[in-house]
Amino acid sequence: MKLGVVSDTHGSLSAWKETVKYLEDTDMILHAGDLLYHGARNPLPSGYDTEGLVKELNGFCGNLLAVKGNVDALVDDWVLPYPLSDYSVVIDNGRKIVIYHGYQHESKAERVEFAEQFGADILIYGHTHKPLLERIKGVILLNPGSAALPKQDPSQPTIAVIENTKIKIITLNDKEVIEELAL
Repeated sequence: MKLGVVSDTHGSLSAWKETVKYLEDTDMILHAGDLLYHGARNPLPSGYDTEGLVKELNGFCGNLLAVKGNVDALVDDWVLPYPLSDYSVVIDNGRKIVIYHGYQHESKAERVEFAEQFGADILIYGHTHKPLLERIKGVILLNPGSAALPKQDPSQPTIAVIENTKIKIITLNDKEVIEELAL
């Protein structure tokens, strides 16, 4: 299975459309939260259109699994195609993938410990808006960064792809692979 991974769209319809365009050949898109609202500490992202994004998400024809971020609210559950859970588990080619937003833990060690509670091979999270791909104690930590409000230097929107033998973090604007890890 080929999985697309995105996080922190924060209401940017243009970021979502660009993500879906790039990930159109994936079997499923995993969204690590903060779908609709930009949050009080963030600027409005380019293409901010929560109403348009809700329509796109509700009309999305592919497989989408999204979890609740720290700025996703109860009212978001009312307008989205299904309620957002705090975390989800996906099994892919015998690998257990846990996805959550990540605000619940600050350190890599805490994230690895959380993943180990599930026996996870891969832990997907967002929240920091900074891409990360690292294997620690047999657990792969994957943060795709933010598709709408990147905070790494240099600032560039990023997403990720999990394929049979590798994980890649890709810049959304120029589709350059900036991190890659063999599975």
